[in-house]
Amino acid sequence: MPFPGCFRLFACPRLALTLFTAVSLSVGSLAAAELTVPGGRLEVVDNEVLIHRHGRVIVHLTDVKFDYHSPLAWAVAQTTPDRIEIKLTYPASVDYAHRGPTTPGLDATLTISTHGDGFRLHATPEWADQTTLEFAHTGDHFFGLSSPLQPDNQHSPDLTGSTVRVEVTNHGEDIVENYASAFSSFYMSSAGYGAFFDTFGVGRYQFALNGRNQIHHETGTLDWYVLLGDDGPTIHRAYFDLIGAPKHVPLWALGPIGWRDQNDGGAAEILDDIKRFADLRLPLTGWFVDRPYSDGAHAWSHMNFSAAFAEPEKWIREIREQHGLEFMTWTATAFFGDTPLNRHLPGGFTYADLSDPETVAQFQQKLTDLQHSIGVKGHKMDRADEKFPEWEAWADETVPRGAKRNTYTYLFIKTHDEALRRTWGDDQFTFARAAIHRSQPYLSAIWGGDPRSSWAGLQGNAANAIRASFMGFPVWGTDVGGYIGEGLIDEELYLRWMQFGVMSGLLEIKLDGSGGDGRDRMPWRYDEAFQAEYRDLLELRMDLLPYLYSLANDAAESGTMMQPLAYRHLDDPRTHAIWDQFYLGAGLMVAPMVTPGSVRDVYLPAGRWYRYNFDRGIESSLVGGHAVVTQVERNEIPLFVRANSLLITGNVYAGNARTWDADSPPRLKIHAFPGEVGESTSFTYIDSADGDAAKVIHLEHDETGISLTAPALDAAVSLKIFRRNGVSVTNIPAGEPIHYRIDD
Repeated sequence: MPFPGCFRLFACPRLALTLFTAVSLSVGSLAAAELTVPGGRLEVVDNEVLIHRHGRVIVHLTDVKFDYHSPLAWAVAQTTPDRIEIKLTYPASVDYAHRGPTTPGLDATLTISTHGDGFRLHATPEWADQTTLEFAHTGDHFFGLSSPLQPDNQHSPDLTGSTVRVEVTNHGEDIVENYASAFSSFYMSSAGYGAFFDTFGVGRYQFALNGRNQIHHETGTLDWYVLLGDDGPTIHRAYFDLIGAPKHVPLWALGPIGWRDQNDGGAAEILDDIKRFADLRLPLTGWFVDRPYSDGAHAWSHMNFSAAFAEPEKWIREIREQHGLEFMTWTATAFFGDTPLNRHLPGGFTYADLSDPETVAQFQQKLTDLQHSIGVKGHKMDRADEKFPEWEAWADETVPRGAKRNTYTYLFIKTHDEALRRTWGDDQFTFARAAIHRSQPYLSAIWGGDPRSSWAGLQGNAANAIRASFMGFPVWGTDVGGYIGEGLIDEELYLRWMQFGVMSGLLEIKLDGSGGDGRDRMPWRYDEAFQAEYRDLLELRMDLLPYLYSLANDAAESGTMMQPLAYRHLDDPRTHAIWDQFYLGAGLMVAPMVTPGSVRDVYLPAGRWYRYNFDRGIESSLVGGHAVVTQVERNEIPLFVRANSLLITGNVYAGNARTWDADSPPRLKIHAFPGEVGESTSFTYIDSADGDAAKVIHLEHDETGISLTAPALDAAVSLKIFRRNGVSVTNIPAGEPIHYRIDD
């Protein structure tokens, strides 16, 4: 059925065409059929499809190929106000795989329909195996599809002039950030639309090559959406309406999380690390153990806790009850030669066949019995992207070879979420380096693969984060300090990586080298001055939790957490190549230091901006529309707040801080930055203390003054309103609605 405000392209088997009366195409440039939605119009004219927005053509579809063949003829078969059906006739040779060259000409029905504020094109010819769409390039730029830095390790997220493959494969050492493996057949255009080809079939996208674009997928079903919108949040709102809202993220999972790649000392080493963080008053909210910690092949295949981690129910309970942390584990559906489940796929990794219901049930039951039942609340999910066998038979024989990698990644993510949900409901967390579209309702976060412990590794991961956001993965994180290399790294690189991590969606801090190589990078390996800077960063992260929690759990409405500049300013060409700046929410811009030194350029979009420090407040006022040269101290994160913005911070979750600061009551801070007269803004605060109630904080500047209103919050509030002539501060008790006004 049609979806309001969007368009759909649909094709049916040729027998269905007898239901329709053919309508001849109009001559010349006169539209044969037309659909409209708010802000957009689609017309079929001269055997082409054109989508218009704001008076310009943004999509110019010139060919719909099945099995690499163009149609011999188009004919409009039926039109309604929200639907167009087109009969496409293909040559007999198109069906080389099924019927042979003597088959008469083959037909398909292309159905175009409205879908929200966009369109859907859909076709299902029973004889086709490949679908290709060809377009004239209309001058726009393109973002999304791949978190690996396709093509050529370029940092820029702008894919114009590129060819990109959409298939979950790890790129190992040929992509600089190493093993980042999130892909999606969703891309965003600077012309003001998002496009989603709804298939797990392998894709190949070519943009602006010889003046043309091409989309190709290994599927005979065409199911392509064009979702119109002025910016990334609007476009992704329509996208999440289609694929499902992103998964809920628990508050504890957004705080600092520590881990080692190798725990040779077993559970005792984990407890000792956690205790030393508390002794130094370094805040944490979670910890996880990486492989190896189990018995069996690759120290994993039994999925249990080995002798070095004996009696896990006791020490996991101690981690939670005595130290205030939640605990997670590394998992995989690769069994590295062992075959303990009902069905495994051949090959050295002997992956579990997740298309087999009995195998899925066995895997989930083992997770429940051996891990979730004793307190494990989440998983770092690994290895879905390596050495995957494509040709072997699955229990579900309907999945074609060209869709197996992407389908498997989706099943991998969904299988883990289902198992955790049975024990913990929403109070659980999953993160993976391999991901695919439609997994967002089941995956809490992605992490940027295994970066090298170098400035190049940090830079590659920063670029990876930007791409993940364009694809619609709301929460992203980095292995702080890098993965590939020895543990101990120099202080400047470590602090800059920490600063980047603190302002990312997921903060997980890697505390040793690859496989435990070299001296670890525990903060106590460095001097007291470094430890103080480290502590300040962790405390800032804890203070940001109310803001981050709200962003993560309002992503279906407000968009991804780390928003690229082009995501919010599609029509500003100066933003298209920027990979080392991002918005954290709508008003806070982060410009992390990803190169050595104390100076960097920061591009500020048009408007009024403030250089901001959460401790010191506003440091300077700036006018946007150009780049500014920024001096940055070693212990400073370059932060800029846009006028007409709201931020909310506070101590809403204790984590391990309850071991040294058990009596501090929760308190919130609202930082308000009014805009010009006539401007207003709102922030949706997700109140974790009030059953995740969504509470809208509203800021308005009218001709007589500035007002801020909000429902009652479950913590006392310190309200700061930053004006051009000073700062207004007031305190509001917990449970009292906020109605505050300043005459201006």
